[in-house]
Amino acid sequence: MPANCEYSMTPSDAVHIANIALLDLPMRRECLTYYLETSGSNRLVELFAQFIGMANSVVGNCAEMSDQVLIEECGVHPDKFASVNLPTIIGACQGVMIASKCDPAGACYGCAYRLGSIANQSPIATSDADFMAHDQKGFLCHAHLNDQGEPIKSCVGHAKAAKATN
Repeated sequence: MPANCEYSMTPSDAVHIANIALLDLPMRRECLTYYLETSGSNRLVELFAQFIGMANSVVGNCAEMSDQVLIEECGVHPDKFASVNLPTIIGACQGVMIASKCDPAGACYGCAYRLGSIANQSPIATSDADFMAHDQKGFLCHAHLNDQGEPIKSCVGHAKAAKATN
């Protein structure tokens, strides 16, 4: 299997990104503004494009590593984990859209409607939540399961988002 490398970053750019990644949001903005002022908009666009490629590579490698650990360390047959809800950049973008529909107060920690949660960044979970907005059954909470591991309670975030929409 080929490496996940749809990016080509200079060592200098890697240092910039690594240093910026360590900062809080206001400082990241300040550093990126400085980068824009000193390097120009074309260079900033290229840095961002390469960063997205790197982020997608990290996501791909995490999925591959998850598969490897499940197979080698846990003895799980590959057919059993085809639907692992791993976060992706696209899932996180979808998560921003569904999280904007409600205040997550009262929702579980892992709620798909809570910005930044694992489910909120999973393309499967966010697509399911969005699709279920049009279904009378609603979207079920995965924090409350019965003895068979099936969800038994409606998702608080989903209910709040549906109420805000109506």
